[in-house]
Amino acid sequence: MKSKIFKKIALCFASALIVCSVGAVAGCKPETDHPEVRITYQFNGETYEVDYKLYRNMYPHTVRHFIELSDEGFYDNTVIHDYQSTDWFTGGYSYDAGEYTAKVDNAEQMNEYFEQFSKEGVYYQLADKLSASVYGNIGADGKVLQDTKLPTVMGEFYNNIHQEIEKGALTADYGCLKMYYYEKQSTQKVYVTPTNAQTILADYKKNCATSIFALQTSASTSYSEKNYTVFAQLKEVDAFDKFVDAVKAYVDDLDQASDFCIQPTVTVDNNEAFSKENNDKSTEVTFKVPKQPIIIKSVKVTKY
Repeated sequence: MKSKIFKKIALCFASALIVCSVGAVAGCKPETDHPEVRITYQFNGETYEVDYKLYRNMYPHTVRHFIELSDEGFYDNTVIHDYQSTDWFTGGYSYDAGEYTAKVDNAEQMNEYFEQFSKEGVYYQLADKLSASVYGNIGADGKVLQDTKLPTVMGEFYNNIHQEIEKGALTADYGCLKMYYYEKQSTQKVYVTPTNAQTILADYKKNCATSIFALQTSASTSYSEKNYTVFAQLKEVDAFDKFVDAVKAYVDDLDQASDFCIQPTVTVDNNEAFSKENNDKSTEVTFKVPKQPIIIKSVKVTKY
């Protein structure tokens, strides 16, 4: 009798293992505190694979948002569209070699390039596939109304929800990744859910990030962890060093650094629908666009 019982237990255990294995193959993704991604950069004909450690334990909504976009291939074949001294911004525009090369010497034509290859429309088409963290209203029971969800990600940084970040926060340091948002004038409020136990009324302008993120290329920055979510750090520095050094060496070989960039005036937030202030829609900003393109070939999750 004991032998038969043991066989049944063993059979059940084996079946459970098979189910788990099938689930893993079918896309079951157990969540860890520290997922990992590999970003493949391309510059001047060379590629650089850089691995990052993400901090879901500190910034669960931001990390989930970034992973969901990565899994959709959203970031693949995009371009660094704004080359600042301490931060390089990406995640909003596709790279087209022919069009980029043809227009990059003319600011007005480059503006046309960004209008043509903006990924903002694609982002909003994906909105229903992205997990919500920002809502326009709550019900009488104090819970967020699901049908008022916004296609943005909440700002998990000190100046927005400092009570949630007190347990620990990453510093904006060399090599980190930060979720970025364009400044808004809006005084509107939204509801965010930093934990399952509470709903917080917060400023929309601090919870309006979509897909843009920054690579910090210096030890210091004006885009600090106080106002932007620092959600990832380098796993190892060497690969990122080689990538950044290659770009800087290219710039140093030019007669002057300004020869590396062109500065078109571009409209952003063209699909802005929540803010009631007109100056928050199709806002004009100036990019410093690298004439030699810096390309994000792919962003792949290597550990969930």
